[in-house]
Amino acid sequence: MVKRCFGYLSGARLHVAGGLVLLLFAALLEIALPWPIAYLVDSVFGDEAPPDWLAKAPGFRPGDPETQAAVTLAVMIVLLGVMHKTLTMLSQLWMIHAGNKMVRGLRVQALETLYRLPLAFHDRSKVGDLLHRTAYDSYALQSLLSGVLVPMLSGLCISIGVFVVMFRLDITLALITTATAPLLWFNIKTYEGRIAKRSKKFHDNEGTLAANLQESLSSIRVIQAFTLEQGNNRSFAERADTSVRENLRKSGAELSFGWVIGVIMAIGTAAVVWVGTLAVLSGRLSAGEVLVFLAYLGTLYQPLNAFSQGAGVYHSATAQLSRVFEIIDEPVTVDEPADPIIPEKVMGRLEFDHVTFSYNGDRPALHDVSFDLEPGKVLALVGRTGSGKSTTASLLLRFYDPEKGSVRLDGHDLRSLGLGWLRSNVSIVFQEPFLFSASIRENIAMGNPDASNEDIELAAKRAQADEFISQFPEGYDTQLGERGVNLSGGQRQRLSIARAFLKDAPVIILDEPTSALDPATERDLLGAMEALMKGRTTIIIAHRLSTIRRADCIGVFERGKLVEFGTHHDLMAKRGVFHDLASTQDDPEPVSV
Repeated sequence: MVKRCFGYLSGARLHVAGGLVLLLFAALLEIALPWPIAYLVDSVFGDEAPPDWLAKAPGFRPGDPETQAAVTLAVMIVLLGVMHKTLTMLSQLWMIHAGNKMVRGLRVQALETLYRLPLAFHDRSKVGDLLHRTAYDSYALQSLLSGVLVPMLSGLCISIGVFVVMFRLDITLALITTATAPLLWFNIKTYEGRIAKRSKKFHDNEGTLAANLQESLSSIRVIQAFTLEQGNNRSFAERADTSVRENLRKSGAELSFGWVIGVIMAIGTAAVVWVGTLAVLSGRLSAGEVLVFLAYLGTLYQPLNAFSQGAGVYHSATAQLSRVFEIIDEPVTVDEPADPIIPEKVMGRLEFDHVTFSYNGDRPALHDVSFDLEPGKVLALVGRTGSGKSTTASLLLRFYDPEKGSVRLDGHDLRSLGLGWLRSNVSIVFQEPFLFSASIRENIAMGNPDASNEDIELAAKRAQADEFISQFPEGYDTQLGERGVNLSGGQRQRLSIARAFLKDAPVIILDEPTSALDPATERDLLGAMEALMKGRTTIIIAHRLSTIRRADCIGVFERGKLVEFGTHHDLMAKRGVFHDLASTQDDPEPVSV
C-alpha cells in the first residue's frame, strides 16, 4: 500500500525533498535543546567547568557575582527554540503541500477510472459511496504522509541522535531506556490487526451512510410527496447509530493502544529516574547530565509515541485508501481498443449480428438479435417495458459490449473503433434529459464544447427552444437549478434536442424522448425531432406509437428477442405482437409511415 502511494509523488518530489532536509536540521536542533539547561545547572549553579566554546561566549563568567551567564544561556535557548520551530513549521508546510498534490493526483485518477468504468459497475454501485471514496477517503493519502511518514522520519532522526548521545553519557541508563522498545513493538503488533479491521468497517459504513443521504436528498420530491420523512429519518438514524458504534469501537482500540504505550513509558521513566539518582549520588554523573538524560527520555518517548500513534493513523488511512484503490483496480471491460480504427467518414449503416447480452449473467436481456439498418433510415423499436429496447441503444453507444455476436457501424465492429470517436458520432436524446447546474448556453454547448454562440442559438431555434429561452431576463445565460428543476419537462427535452442538433452526429438514438410528456407537448416536440432525424440514421425507442410516424421499419421486442421486423403495413397485416400493441393504444393521431 505504502509503495503504491509513493507512485503519486510525481510532481511533489521537490517539496518532499525540501521538507525532509528541513526535518533533518530540525531534529539536530531538538537534540541540542536540553544542553543550555545542563550548563546552567552544572556551570552556573554548580562548580563544573563549562566547555571551552561556552566559556568564550560573551558575558559567560562563572563565579562572577555580576555574571551574565544566565542571560547568555537564555538567549541560546530562545535562538534554538525559534530556529527549531521555524524549521519544523516550514517542513510541515512543504509536506502538507506535497500531500495535497498527491491527493489531487489520486482523486483525478479515481474520477478518470469512474468515467471509464462500464455502466454495469455504476448500476451496482451507490453514487453516495463513490462520492465518499473519491472526495473523502482519498484524503487519507495526506494523513499517511503528514500523520505517519513525516512523524516517523522525524522520530527516526531524533531517536538515532538521542541514542548516540545517551550511550556516550551513560551506557547503563541508555540500556534501561532501550529495554522498553521490545514492549512497544509487541504492543504495536498486538493492536495493529484490530485497529485495521475496525477502521475498514467504520469507513465502509460511512460510505453507506453517505450513499443513503445522497439518495434521500436526490429523491426529496418523492419523499415529501409520499410523506416518507419519518421512515427515511428512522432509516438514516439507524445507520448513523451503526456509524457511532463502529467509530467507538475503532476509537476504543486506538485509545487502549495509546494507554498501554503510556504505561510502558511511565515505567521506563521511573527506572531512569531511580538509576540516574544513584549515579549522581555516586559521582558517576553530574546533575546537569541527568537532567539532559531525562529531557532526552521525553524527547525519545515523543517519537516512540508518534510511532505508536502513527500505527493507528496508518491502519485507518490504509483502510480508507483501499476503498479508493478498489475503484482504480476495477477492471475496465469497455475501453479504447489497442489499435483503434478511425474512419474518415460515417455513412450510418448499422448491423446487429446475432447479438446476445445479459446484465448479470442470468437471463439474457437480448438473445440472438439480428437486423440491418441502411444509412439515413429510421428504425423504431417497440415492445413492452424490459423487452430489450433500451439495451439495444446502450450497445450502440458501447455502454456495454455483447457477450455473443457483434454490433457494426459501416461494417466495423464497434469494439474495433475508437471509443471517443464512436460516441462523438452517435447522439442520444434520453427519456429524462439530464441538465447540469450551469447556464442554458453551457448545457446546450455540451453537444459541442467548441461551438460558437451563433451555433448554439441556431441549434436552440431548430429544437424550438429559442422562444422560451428568450423569455428569461438573462436569456441563454440563465442559470439552471440542479437537473434543470426550474424548467418544465418539455423545455428540458427541447434543450436536450438542441444539444443533439449542435452535436450534429450522423447516427441518432431517441430513447423514449416523449413518454413522460403530455400529448400536447409531445405534438410540439415531434416537429423538432423530425427535423433532427432528417438525413441521419435514426433509432427511435418508443412506448407511444405516435412517435414512430417517420419510421421506415419497425422492430418488435419481446423478452429480449426481436420477434417481428418490417414496415408498419406489413406488421399490422401479420396481426401479431405489433398489431396487439397498436390496438391497445388510444393514439390521438393515427400511426403512419
